[in-house]
Parts: sequence; C-alpha cells; structure tokens
Amino acid sequence: MKKQKTPAPRRFPWLFLSLLCAFCIWLTYLYGVFYIPSLPRAEVPPFLQNPPADTQVTDMQQTAESPAQEHPPATAPQQTNPITDAVLTTSDGTPAVTTSPVQTEAPAEAVLYRRRDGVHNILCVGRDAAAYNTDVLMLVSFDTKNGAASVVQIPRDTYLDGGKINALWAKKRNAAKKNGSSSVDDDAMELLCKTLEQTLCIQIDHWILCNLAAFRDAVDALGGVTVTVPCDMDYEDPAQNLSIHLSAGEQLLNGAQAEGLVRFRSGYVRGDLGRVDAQKLFLTALLQKVKEVSVLQLPALLKTAAVNLSTSLSPSDLLYFAKSAQKVDLSRVSFLTLPGTDCREYGTSGAWYYVLSRQGVWEVVNNHLNVYQTAVDGKLFDRDYRLTNTARSSMLTYYQTYLTAAVSSASGIAENGVSIALNTN
Repeated sequence: MKKQKTPAPRRFPWLFLSLLCAFCIWLTYLYGVFYIPSLPRAEVPPFLQNPPADTQVTDMQQTAESPAQEHPPATAPQQTNPITDAVLTTSDGTPAVTTSPVQTEAPAEAVLYRRRDGVHNILCVGRDAAAYNTDVLMLVSFDTKNGAASVVQIPRDTYLDGGKINALWAKKRNAAKKNGSSSVDDDAMELLCKTLEQTLCIQIDHWILCNLAAFRDAVDALGGVTVTVPCDMDYEDPAQNLSIHLSAGEQLLNGAQAEGLVRFRSGYVRGDLGRVDAQKLFLTALLQKVKEVSVLQLPALLKTAAVNLSTSLSPSDLLYFAKSAQKVDLSRVSFLTLPGTDCREYGTSGAWYYVLSRQGVWEVVNNHLNVYQTAVDGKLFDRDYRLTNTARSSMLTYYQTYLTAAVSSASGIAENGVSIALNTN
C-alpha cells in the first residue's frame, strides 16, 4: 500500500500582506503630496469691489495697491463716511493730525484681486453647551506654500452689529431655524462667515465649529498636552458644569483640565483678554504635541475629534492641514489679538464692550488675513461702521483710536511664555 504524503501546512502570506501595506502607504503618501484642498469661496466677493466715485477720503490717507510679497503692506485706512464729531487719536490719547476731506476719482479700472497660492483662511469657533455662546473665535490664515500661519483671536466682547460677537452665532442660528433650515448649526456658521467677510473685507474659505466634548476628546486622544499653567486656578460654576482646579506650573493636562485652562478668566486683571492670552499658551503647546504625532496616527486622531465636530472641511482637507501643520516651524506661527479697547456703552455706564481699532484691525487684515496679492483698500473696510456705535461718542472715539496688535511667535511663547496680569486679591 502506497504511503500518502502529508500535505504541507499553509503558510500565512506575510510577504504578500507586507507588500500590500507598503503599497497602500505609498499611495497615501502620494495622495498627501499632490492633494490640494478645494476653495469653495474662490471667487472675488462683491465687498472687495472699488468704492463709488463720490467716496470721501482724507489726503493723508493713501490706498495701498502694490502687490504683496509674503504679506501686503499696511497704510492708514480710508473711511467712506467720515464722522465730523469724532476725534482721531493715537494710542496714548493725543489728537492725531488730520486734514480736510477731499474728493477723489474712482480708479479707471477695477482692482484685480489674485489669490496667493496655498493661502487658506479658516474660521475656528468654540461654542458652549448651554446658551450657544461662542466665546472662542479665531481666524487662522495658513500659508501652506511658504510654511507659515497666523492665528488671529477675536475677543468674545467685541462689538459687532449692535451686540457682542459671542452672541452672533446664536442669532444666526435662530435665523436659520426660522427659515426652515435642516442644518441650523452649519447654516449659522455660513452666515457668520459672511458677516465677518463683509465687515473685515476678508475671505474665509472654511470653518470649524467645535463643542466642549470635541475639545476634550481631541486632547485625550493626543494623550494630553503639556502646558505651563500661568497661575493657580480655582473656580466653580455648577450652572455650566464647570469645575476648575489647577496649580501653577508645567504639567500634563487631560481634556477636562485643558478645558478649565482655556475657559478660566476670573483670576486675570483683564478678564477675557487674559483668557485669550492664556489660550495662546495652550495653542502653542497643542501645536508642539501635534508635531510629535506620527503621520500614520493622524487619521485615527482626526476621526476621534470629528465625532463632536462640525466643519466645512472634508476628511481629506483635515488630514492635509494637520500634516501641513506638522511641517511648520514654530517661529513661523504668529499669534495676535485684534487690537481694541474695553469701554462701556455710555462712557461711564451701560454694557461693557471691546471696541476694535479701525486702523489697527485693518492693518491686521492686510498683514495676516489677506489671501490676495493686492492689499485690501481701506475705503472698503467696515464701510457700514458695524464695528462701532456711531451714536456713542466714547465708542466712536475708541474705534478711531489707532492701536497696533502685539504679535507673538509660537517659538517665543514656547520659550518665554505669555505675560498675563493677575489679580492679587
């Protein structure tokens, strides 16, 4: 009887799987190299068109029309409706030298706005879970071609359209709801983008709406973020389910602790403005953490964070910007807050507002948020005076007071921190 041969055991195809994985990684790499995010707002918006021929400007104010290099040059802004009872002052309160309004002719040809390659503006908004307030508003301008970014923070009490800017998204949400929107949050963000675009004369390409759960999940998914807490923080607010207890000094913060850091403001002399500065500390530390993450880990991290996140960015767009952020040197990342002044509506009474400096903000727009090769004409900036109340002389004076924005690099913040005035009580 012939002896049957025992069949050889099947070997698991490790070589095939290894080659397949290597091929997939190679395809992913090529996709990342050649992928370019879309520009849903690529067209030049109407609010960037030249003003009419009867526009009044002062002869000391010139329109900046020279092409930009890395950032367009900034000059004094021009006003379409000069208000004669307001006094233009410098930052120390001294009246500035002004000249009489003169008539200027409209340019023979419309300004041609060409986009700078690789520059994208993204509006990042953080909302609470109770009253739909958006106490965190940031405009991030990302120059992926030159490896640079600007993070421009807008204080929550900023005056806009008769109220505080942190309540504007809720108003847009209510409007979208009344119009029968099936996606009120997303439509509200689109309306908010349009308002900021028209007022500041900027182009916003994408938006991100983050709730507190998404923020905590993202920090926890990263394994925590190491931050130097600027002071002891102890605060309780049961109504907001907020409990903050942090000690001063460098420490690894989990999601809940990081939430406490970015929301704390009671211990700062300037309240919310101190909180905005503390957020610069956290954002710098967060960027450092993201730069340490493996490229292969990014998709899983983004998927975790996106569960409680609303955004106009596609998953591919999110991955693209996350990978681009990893390549940016900290010295090429700028942090700044829109310049302005705390004031009360009626001078010595009424609600507190943060009134932006017209010229200072206009310069920020051209130096940090302009996606075009041509500087934005100052006659177009806030042409309807939506950033101040013209019936309140004190607010109007602060609006026309020239203040410059303090710009800090992420590398400088990482090395030296941020100086925040603390309450000593």
